[in-house]
Amino acid sequence: MTVRVTQGGTKMSMKIYVEANSRAALNRRLAEGEVIEGRNYSMFAPATGPDRAGMHTLDTTLASGTLIAIYSQMSGGNPVSKSWGTWNGINAV
Repeated sequence: MTVRVTQGGTKMSMKIYVEANSRAALNRRLAEGEVIEGRNYSMFAPATGPDRAGMHTLDTTLASGTLIAIYSQMSGGNPVSKSWGTWNGINAV
């Protein structure tokens, strides 16, 4: 699992936001072969490397343990999470 050490020394997984109606719907789309991307909105993310800010594809290049925040609405330009999952290399569980 890719981890980042924060200022306080606590290890954290990267979190990306993916637009979907539900975790089940997201996993169905993945099973059907759809290429799905999510965005790391963190202002603390590095500019380069596996935990970088920006878009990430949900595939084998995404680190297992990455937190997946599922949203279907935005508020003030920010995604409003309604469900969470953890990437296991195949789908959000």
